[in-house]
Amino acid sequence: MSVILSFCMYYLSFTPLWITVLFIDTKSLLVGGDNKGTEIISIVCILIFFIAAIIYLLCYFKSNSGFFEEYEIVNAHESKMITAEFLLSYILPLFAFDFCIWDQVVEFLIFFSILGFLCIRHNYFSVNIILEIMKYKIYDCVLKNKDGASTEKIVISKSTLNLKKGHRMMLKFMNNDVLLDSENNN
Repeated sequence: MSVILSFCMYYLSFTPLWITVLFIDTKSLLVGGDNKGTEIISIVCILIFFIAAIIYLLCYFKSNSGFFEEYEIVNAHESKMITAEFLLSYILPLFAFDFCIWDQVVEFLIFFSILGFLCIRHNYFSVNIILEIMKYKIYDCVLKNKDGASTEKIVISKSTLNLKKGHRMMLKFMNNDVLLDSENNN
């Protein structure tokens, strides 16, 4: 997975936090907070990065470029715990920061940057609610390539893959472990 795609997926995985911070900062601006500069910078940065990440993700999902391989679905199981697990592990602890105070924002950025660096460096696939909104589901699959070798991969798809056992489909590599169903990515 490219560094840009990894960052976009990572950034968008924090969507619930970004919405909350936008609400808090907007409220602080309207009510008359002390650090209006912090709130304005925060709102502008969140919106710019969010819009850029969404556009990049949509373009990537619609793109026909990249490495594709045909696989047969041997077994598929929808992963339902992954979003809740991510929210509990990464998002909820971040509510400890006060985003209206500049030094707390700096502390958050340090935490966010270190976590992001580790996720991107280790090619971690960041699950996020944006994929859910785009109607994608995440599946743990056992796939068989054209040589008959079986492998376990995570597949992102709009299709109900557990009903497609035995079907062959073209999958786009996002990284070594995560594939995108190219048949219905529009």
